[in-house]
Parts: sequence; C-alpha cells; structure tokens
Amino acid sequence: MQLKLSENIKKYRKDMGLTQEELADALGVTIGAVSKWENGNNVPDIMMLMEIANFFNVSMDEFLGYDMSSKNMDDMCERISDLCNARKYEEAIKEANNALVRYPHNFKVIYSCSLLYYLKAYEQGDDKDREKAIELLKRAQEFISQNKDPRVSEFLIKRRIAEMYTKSDPDKALELLKEINYDDCNSTAIAMILAEKDEREEALKYYNTALLKNFSEQYSILVNASIAVAASCKRKDYQTAIDLIDTEMQILKLYGSDTEKNYTFKLRTILLITKAWWLSCIRDYKHMEECVKEAYALAVKLDAEGVPFELSSSLKFYFSDDKAYFYDTVGVDAVEGIETMFERERDGSKAIGKNYDHMQKVIDCWNECKKNKA
Repeated sequence: MQLKLSENIKKYRKDMGLTQEELADALGVTIGAVSKWENGNNVPDIMMLMEIANFFNVSMDEFLGYDMSSKNMDDMCERISDLCNARKYEEAIKEANNALVRYPHNFKVIYSCSLLYYLKAYEQGDDKDREKAIELLKRAQEFISQNKDPRVSEFLIKRRIAEMYTKSDPDKALELLKEINYDDCNSTAIAMILAEKDEREEALKYYNTALLKNFSEQYSILVNASIAVAASCKRKDYQTAIDLIDTEMQILKLYGSDTEKNYTFKLRTILLITKAWWLSCIRDYKHMEECVKEAYALAVKLDAEGVPFELSSSLKFYFSDDKAYFYDTVGVDAVEGIETMFERERDGSKAIGKNYDHMQKVIDCWNECKKNKA
C-alpha cells in the first residue's frame, strides 16, 4: 500500500478552487501547516485527518490514497457491473449498498450504483428503481470532477436523469432533454415523449429533424465504413465494402420521394462510383463498367435538368412546413462532384492510398464515357 496523502490534500484543495491560505482558514491552522502537508514534510494527526476528509467530502480510504483500497473499489464496481449484466439484480444491489457505505463520496462507485438502478428500471419499469437511479445520478454529478472515464460525461448523466423522469414526470424529462439537445441528439427521445402526451404536431417536427439527421449520418457511416473495411486489401473485405454500398443504395430508394428526380439520385452517383472502385479491386471489370456507365448517365441527366436540393421534394418522409436544403462537399453539379471525388481520393488518407491504383481503372472508364457521351 502506498500513501498519497500529500498529493491528495493539494489535489482536493485545487479541485475546490482554494488557496493554501483559504484552506488553512477553513481548518483553523496556519498556512505553514498546509504547506508542510502538501510537501510531505508533515502529516496531520488522526483527528485533523478526519476533519480534512470531511471538509473535502471524501472517504478516509480515498483521502489517504491507499492503492489497495483503490483496487478493492475497482473490484466492487466490476462485480456490480457483472451481476447487473447477469440480471442478478438483488445480489448487485447488496454489493452496491456495501460499496456506497464504504465509498460514499467516490464518483466511480456512485456512478456504478446509479447505472445498476438505471438499467434495472429500464428493463423492469419499477418506479422505486427510477427514483433511486435519479438520486444516485444526481449524487454522481456532485463528484464529476473525480471522473477519469472518457466514456462518461456530465451530459450523459443529465440525459440518463431525463430518461428516468420520462414515465414519472414527462414534463420534467422534456425540459431536461431540450436543455441538452446539442446538435439534435435528443430529438428522437423528445419526439417520443411529445407523442405520448398527444402533442402530435410538435412531435412530428422533432421526428422530422431526427430522420434527417439519421439519413445524413447513415449515408456517411456506410460510405466511410466501406473505405475503412476495404483498406485491408482482402477479397472478403472488398465484398463487405460492396455490401455496405448496396445497403446504402437500398436505403436511398426507401428514403427518396416518388418523383422523376430528387437529391438522392446525386448521392446514388457517388455510391455507384464507390462500388465500381471496390469491383475494380476484385477485378470484376464488367460490373465495374456497368456501375460507372450508370453513374455517368445519371449525373449528366441530373445536370441537364438541375439537381433538386430542397429536402421536402426529395424525401418520402418529411413532416415539416419549414424548407431545408442539402449541402455536400463535392460541389453543386453531379458530374463535377464525381470528378472532385476522383481528385480527393488521389490525395486521400493512407487507407485510401492502398486502393487508389484500382481507382484509376474507374477514372479511365469514366473518361471513356465522357468521350463517347454514354
């Protein structure tokens, strides 16, 4: 076991935004005493240790910084998680109660216990579990400065509190979710609550926003995932990359409006060229040419008639009277967009570079289409 007392006095003092003088005044000691504690030149007596730990609102185990204690704490949190995942909730609750008694001011313990009640409430719908989850999540917020897990944030805690209010106090849940609806990340959850409250029009506005966000993100994810998968340069992964592109093409068909042209057609030209790239990688030049020819013909047609960028006319599902527009990074014209894509892939990342030689076949086929006006 290794004591980290001097480090912890300094750490907790700074966490509270106090100077050595302010801490000394609060504890009724001299600045020199605080300085010696932090330098490791002196150690407070047991009564003062208890007073300081109480002042910093931490347990003696945490304050003294025993490595063994830390290991025990981690073991308890891991056991709570394992029991919860095994759906052994009653055993997990007993372990959580023990952990909270021993480490009442430790963020990791409090958050682990809050997650137990959150998941139990989510699965079983018990009001008491929701109340306990909210209580512990709010306590966790008080000690968020101790958090070392990059996957956990104050935003996540606030969102989970809001979710726990959904059944017992939907208005409170809406208020909290709207406060942290950064980049429309909570729009689906907000829409669901509004629909439950029979506030149909407002619910549809949030559903509309969520659908648009999902449409855009899904397109980006599947296209870029295909590039990442293909970077292995293995045949089976090229096939997976093709499957990802085919999946997105099906999604575009489902999302696109039943009109002679819409913006999803421009996105389709990019997908066809990307698919042609992966077909070139597996030397399936026949189907590669088919994809390039279809992409070129569609791009030329779109440019001749004008690419529609207004969303409501391009998408089958649009629940707002407000107009919104598509923007992309390859330019306004469809043909120009594909040629911009060729240039960018040439100067792309290492993952793209591994397969760029195969792209040249696609470019040659595209240029042949232009020459022949396919």
